[in-house]
Amino acid sequence: MDSNPDYTSYQRAERTNDVMIVSSFALWAMLIGFVPVAALRLLGA
Repeated sequence: MDSNPDYTSYQRAERTNDVMIVSSFALWAMLIGFVPVAALRLLGA
């Protein structure tokens, strides 16, 4: 493992970016799954 501070901050930024991408995907997946169910319940079907 390199002890270069710039490389360490790069790794942290890359990890944060990965977490944000996965979180965004999960959020959209929940919305796509939840919106039709909520619409059907609101319409009384």
